[in-house]
Order: sequence, then C-alpha cells, then structure tokens
Amino acid sequence: MAKNLKKFVNPKFTRTVDLGLLSRLFERHRDVLNGLDLGIFRDEAAQDDARSAVQDFFAGPEENYPEGLVADLHRIAELGNAAGLDIILQQAARLGIRLTPEANGDEPETHQDPKHVALCVFLDHPDVFDAASDMMALMARTSLAEFVGRDEGVEAIMDDRAKAEFETAAAAMFEQDLRSNYCRAGWYDDADELVLVIEHGSPITTTDVVQKDQKRVISFRAAEHAVLSYNSTTGLLKIGGVAKARRGDLAELFADKVLGKPEFFAGDDAQNLYTLDPVQRAGFGFAFNHDFDPGIQRVQITEVQVDRVGADPKTGETRTFYSYVARDGRDNALVRLGEMVRGTRLGSDWRLNYIVIRVHFATGGKSAKKVTVKLKPPAHAMFKRQQFEGRIMTLLRRNGLLNDRDAAQAAVAAE
Repeated sequence: MAKNLKKFVNPKFTRTVDLGLLSRLFERHRDVLNGLDLGIFRDEAAQDDARSAVQDFFAGPEENYPEGLVADLHRIAELGNAAGLDIILQQAARLGIRLTPEANGDEPETHQDPKHVALCVFLDHPDVFDAASDMMALMARTSLAEFVGRDEGVEAIMDDRAKAEFETAAAAMFEQDLRSNYCRAGWYDDADELVLVIEHGSPITTTDVVQKDQKRVISFRAAEHAVLSYNSTTGLLKIGGVAKARRGDLAELFADKVLGKPEFFAGDDAQNLYTLDPVQRAGFGFAFNHDFDPGIQRVQITEVQVDRVGADPKTGETRTFYSYVARDGRDNALVRLGEMVRGTRLGSDWRLNYIVIRVHFATGGKSAKKVTVKLKPPAHAMFKRQQFEGRIMTLLRRNGLLNDRDAAQAAVAAE
C-alpha cells in the first residue's frame, strides 16, 4: 500500500474518525469486502470494539481490500492533508456549498481534521470532492505539451453534447491503450482559459504478495489524470499527463469535439513555440531584461546545455557529437559554460539545447517567490503554472524567446 495511505489509516485516525462515515465508506464495497463484518458498526455500545476491528482490518493483508476501496482510500488520502483541505474549501466556495464543521462527541476538533473532512466531502459532496481532486492534479503538472491552433479567437463549444462526445472519444482512446474505458472530465473556467482535468484508468499493475508463507498474485488499476487548458484568444492548447505519443491524438479530439474544427492543431508549426536564437546570437554574455516588470527582482540562468553538432561523415546528416552542461545556482550558468568552452562561439557548430532560469518575484515580504523555468525549444516551457504564468510568458516574449506567430504566418504567406 502507498505510504500516504498507511498514514491516512493510522491508529490515531481510526480512533477518532466518525464511525458512521467509515461504515458508509465500507458499505460501498459490501459485496467484495473480506475480513470485516459490517455488523460491528450497528452496535453503539461497542464502538471501541468497532474501532479495533477497523484497525485490525487495515493492519491485515492488503489483498483483503477490494480494489474499489483501495481506489477510494487513495483519492481521499491525497486530499486528506492541509493543502488538500485548502483546495476543498476553495472548490466548495466556488460551487456555493457551505461545509459546516460537525460538533458531535467530546472532541469536536477531530471532525475538522483534514482526513475527516476529506472523507466527509467524498461521501456527502462528491461534486466538491471531484473538483478538489481535479485541482490537486492540475497543480501537480509542470511539464506541458503546447499546441498553437491555426487561428486565434476560436471559442470552445461548451454544451452537454460536446462534453459527452469528447468524454466518450477520450475513453475509447484510453481503452485502446489498455487503460480501461473509464473516463471522467471536469470542466473549469480559469480566467481566460478553459481547463479540463480528465480522470482515467492506468495500466493494470500485477504484483506478488505473501500471506502466511503463501504467495498470491493481486492486480489493481490506479486512477491517473490528464490536464488540458485552452485559451481561445491565442489559440493555445496545453496538455499534460498524457504519453508523448498520445498528446497529438488528444489535441485532435479536443479540436474535433470541443472546437468543431478537426485538424485545428495539426499545422506544421503547431509546436514551434519557443526559441533560444537571441541567446545564441548574444553569446555567453546574454542576460535577461526585466526592467519592464518592477516586481521581478532578478532572473538567474542556473543551468544550460550546449551540443556540439556537425555532419555525420557516413550519412551527411546533422548529429550531436557530445554535450556540455553547466550549472550555477548563485550567478550565471551561461557564463560558466563560456569558461568551459573558452575560445568557442555559439552558432552553427555549438547549439544551445535548453536553459533553466530562476525568476525572483517580489512578494512584499522578506523573501522573494522563486519560480524555476526550463525552456527547451521548440515546444517546451516547464514550470509550475498556477502562479506568475502570465508574467513569465511576458518575460520570455519581451526577451525574444517566444516565436512570433504573426511573423511566421506572414513568411509562409509570402512564400
């Protein structure tokens, strides 16, 4: 069992959690439950015995846990902490649902424990729980594939039919990859973006377990999340949590079912978004200009990779012969790289592969908020996007590291 699940069902929790809630959770899996008599919950005079039985059950062999119960407990455990409680409260407020703290028993504070709240919301407010779970998955994504559409200003179709057709098509795609046909999509508006969090199945995991000197094989399928966000103003779609080979397929499903424009993200330049050409032209002395944003205190270049490229003598094709990586957490890794390859210039033979920067944002307190960004052209800018995304993208644009879409389209038209 995962470590967070063991922590979730520790003795302290099982001694204090509301037995009525636990009973309802177990009732969901009554037909496949092994090793626990649900009749223990009906005797109010034997609550201590009931708690002991629950603890013994969780301390026992994991193969006694129904697959559905394990999935439920994992989902509850992910939100059963302080960070999860904050997200639950935010989503409850967004949905207009008031979560009133319970005050039963001698220790009402136990009912405000994040694990207790997560369990209660899971059972009583599934819409709030699903939304909070989606937001948790969204916050965990830092590496996103990006696609720019053929046009700007194309609005998403947000009716029930479009949503159902997208969900059905996505489920079929995941089923083809042996991830089951389960698929649930949460739809959210986030400022100028439409955000989708898609919960789907993972490949089956099969493992050996040993109980009383006998080996058994158990199988289970965990839930995974894919995330999409679309900005109709710019025509930019971001996708995370999907295998690289499936990102284009999911983008096409979104274009077809939600935008009503098949092949909207299928252009040759759909993923030609970022460039390091300004850094290459300036050389090892390149520095970021951030004067336009008074809230940015500093921009460090903390890591950089350069590739030595040339023509393969056998095939004539361009290939990478070797690479250098320089890191500097205090000053400038680009300068350090220049010292490593002294006497060389960035250009046709030495090509930058990626750079990593650390942006220091003023917060009004003593310490700045630091956001690390890895920029790897042509398609990847990797960083936590829940905060400062707009300002980071402006920083990249103002320093010439975003490809000018209008210029590229004009060049194609001229040809």
